[in-house]
Formats: sequence, C-alpha cells, structure tokens
Amino acid sequence: MRAVGLAFVVASGAHRARTAGDATVPLESFIEQVREASLAAKPARKDAALTIEQRDPTLAAARLLLATAPTGENYRRVGVEYARLGVLDAAYDHYARAVRIDPRDAVALDGLARIWRDWGFPERGLGDVYRAIAFAPGSPAPHNTLGTMLVSLGQPAAAHAAFERALVLEPGAAYLLNNLCYVAMLEGDGTRAVMHCRAALDADPRMKAAHNNLALAFATLGDFTAASSEFLQSGDDVAERYNMGVAFLATHRYHDAAAAFEAAAALRPSLTLARRRAQQARDLAAAKSE
Repeated sequence: MRAVGLAFVVASGAHRARTAGDATVPLESFIEQVREASLAAKPARKDAALTIEQRDPTLAAARLLLATAPTGENYRRVGVEYARLGVLDAAYDHYARAVRIDPRDAVALDGLARIWRDWGFPERGLGDVYRAIAFAPGSPAPHNTLGTMLVSLGQPAAAHAAFERALVLEPGAAYLLNNLCYVAMLEGDGTRAVMHCRAALDADPRMKAAHNNLALAFATLGDFTAASSEFLQSGDDVAERYNMGVAFLATHRYHDAAAAFEAAAALRPSLTLARRRAQQARDLAAAKSE
C-alpha cells in the first residue's frame, strides 16, 4: 500500500492543529499546520465499526473470508480495509494478528508502522518498518513509509534517502516524487523541490498534493504569482487564498498573509480558522514593527 502522507492542502476540517507562536517558527511548522488542517476525516470511533462493517461491502467481504479461513493473509486483508476506512484501532489489531501468524508478513508490518505514525508515535513503529524492509527488500512501500516516519521525526535528510531508495524500486512513481518535493522544501532547497514536483505532475497531472507542494516551493523561491496559480489548480478560490496566507506567513510577509486569510474568511464565513490566522498574522506584523 502507498502511504503518501505528505501534502500541502487546505480543506474545511481540522485535526490536531497547532498554532505558530512567533516569527521564529520554522517553515516546516507552517507546512504541518496546513497539512493537519486539511485532514477533514477524524479517526473513527470503535462504536462506529459495526455501522462501517454493514455499509462497506469490501470490508464485509474481507471479514466473511476471515471468518471462514482465519489465516494470516486474511487477517491482513481485513486490516487493510479497516485502515482504508480510518478505523485504525481495528486495523492495528488485525495487522498484529497477521504478524503473530506470520512474523515475516511485510505488508502487515508496514501497516503497523503506518498506524503508529498516524497515531503520532512514529518512533514506536520504526522496528516494524525496518522488519518490513528486511522481509520485502524489493518493495517500495516500506521504504516510503520509513521516509514519512523520518519526516515526522524531524530527519528530512534521512527521509530523502528513504524516498530515493523507494524511487529506485518504483521509477517515476508520482507519490514518491511528490514526497521528494516535500522533503526538499524541508531541507530548504526550493529549486530541487520544484523539479521533483514538476516530475510528479508529469507522472500524474491530477495529483492535488503535488500542485500544492509545487505552489509552496514557488513561494519559498519568492514567486507568489506562480504559487497562486498552482493553488488554483488543486482547489477553489477559498483554498487558494488560505494557502497563500500560509505561504505568506512562512515567508514572513505578515500583512499579505493577513489580507489573504481575511479574503478566505470573506469568501467562506464558516472558515473560522482563516479569521484566527488573519489575527495571528496581524499580531506577528505588529511584533515585527516593534
């Protein structure tokens, strides 16, 4: 399974959003704020599992197969479906059962690692992902998962190396090129980020995450016109204004950021986060002038 996880996208939901405190907050913090604000789907509750099982035919079929043949492969299949639906606790339990039956099940080990990452404890999944790589050295998926975990652990150079290894195994993969674009921004190399994002879009012109990452790469290079154009490729006017606000914040253009956030809030009054970000930008502008 492909666990991309790296994007610069705006939507209406919020999940573990953090707030930047002052002008010294690094670029990656702003990127992470927007990524987290984009995750509209919150983790499913355990008491929602029965409803999901009844409504999703693919999960229902996987569970039926498991009931008739409780093999490691079938436990893993159910885990994959629960993970797809965002029921991470159930996914974890089924992946863990699969690994108990077959300790060399690289897909299930990779799934466990991604769940630890998504729960916010990537360090706890490192053992699982390294075992997945050892048992499936020719698979790009665990190398990609390792890269996303290393990004979460604040190790962009090591993440870059992991994504590069995955790309050798799956040349030209858009999701890997997009991840390389993202990590290049974290390393402060906007030119290389633009190169990787353009390659990702050549491979998959519809990839919204790559358009958004390319927009941020342009912003880090000071080309805000190109950044705006790319944001519009992947969203509406509201998303473009909000994302431009974050891009302006990340480059310390606080007055421009406030104006962009206020425009987003005017276009969509229910987007209270934009109003909060506008006030934050005004406060940062005032502090800078003082």
